[in-house]
Amino acid sequence: MNLLILGGTQFLGKHLVESALDAGHHVTIFNRGKTNQDYFPTVEKRKGDRNGDLTSLNEGQWDAVIDVSGYTPSQVKATAELLKDRVQQYVFISTISVYGDFANGPAKEDETVLAEMEGESEEITGSTYGPLKQKCEETVKNLFGEAALCIRPGLIVGPDDPTDRFTYWVERTARGGEVLAPGEPSRIVQWIDVRDLAQWVIRMTEKKTSGTFNAAGSLDTTMEDLLQTAKQVTGSNAAFKWIKDESLVNHDVGAFVEMPFWIPRSETHPDGFVLADAQKAIEQGLSCRSPEETIRDTHHWQAARKNHTWKAGLAAEKERKILQSAGNE
Repeated sequence: MNLLILGGTQFLGKHLVESALDAGHHVTIFNRGKTNQDYFPTVEKRKGDRNGDLTSLNEGQWDAVIDVSGYTPSQVKATAELLKDRVQQYVFISTISVYGDFANGPAKEDETVLAEMEGESEEITGSTYGPLKQKCEETVKNLFGEAALCIRPGLIVGPDDPTDRFTYWVERTARGGEVLAPGEPSRIVQWIDVRDLAQWVIRMTEKKTSGTFNAAGSLDTTMEDLLQTAKQVTGSNAAFKWIKDESLVNHDVGAFVEMPFWIPRSETHPDGFVLADAQKAIEQGLSCRSPEETIRDTHHWQAARKNHTWKAGLAAEKERKILQSAGNE
C-alpha cells in the first residue's frame, strides 16, 4: 500500500511508520519537521503545519491516510477536504476520552454517551480534549463515509512513551523501598502497548475496514497485578503501601498525572479509572502482548534515557510525606 501518515516521528506515529515499513508498505510522512528528523531516512517526508500550511500535500495520491496528529475539527476538516479525492481511506486516531460517562461500566462504541462540547472554542484542555476528538471523528465520517475508520485507543504505553504515566510505575517500582500505591489493590486498570496498537492499525488499514473501534487492553488486570509484575520483572525489593482515595485527595494529589493510573472514585468514574470494552476490536484481530514484555521493554528503554525530566509521577518528597502521614494515622 501507499500510505500517508500525518505525524510519524513521535510515539504512536513512530511505531505506525515502523509497522507499515515492516509490512512492506510505502510511507510518506507529513509533519512540522521539528522533532526526530533523523528517523526513517528512506521515507518520503513532507513538511507543513496542520494549523495553516498544507501546501506540501497539494499533490499525491495514497491508498490511505492515517491521522495521528489531528486534535481539532478545523485541522481535520482542512486536511480531509484537501485529500478527499486523492485518498481511498481515512484512518483517524481518536481516544476513549470521547466518552462522557463511565458510570455504567467499560465504554462501548454504540452504547456509551459521548462527551459534549460546550461552546465553539478549539482550545485543547483536559475538559475539551475528548469532545474535540469526537468532533474530529464526525468530520472524518461526514467527508469519507464508509471509507472512514476511527480508532479509539485507551491508555497507550511502552517504549517511547512521552507521557511517563506507565513508565513512572515501572521506574518507581524498580527503585524499590516503600512505594505509595493508589486506591485499592483490586482496582482494574487497562492499557495497550503502542506496538500492538500500531501493528493492528496497519492490519485494519490493509483490510480497508471501516467503522469505530475501541483499541484497549484486557479488563482482568488489577493495579496490584501491575505493580507486582513490575516488581518481579525489575527484580525490585519494593513494598507497596496502599493509600485510600480520600487520603490522596486530602493531600492534593493530582489524578492521573501526578498519580498515574488513578482517578478518585466518583459517580462519573466509579471504577477509579477510565475503562473501555474492546471486544469489537478483538474480533477484528486486536491482540495484546503480556504485561511482562511491556514492562521489561519499557524498563530497558527508560534505563537508556539520559537527563530525563519526568512529566508524570509523584515527587519523592511528597510521596515520603504521604507515606509518613499514613503511618501516623
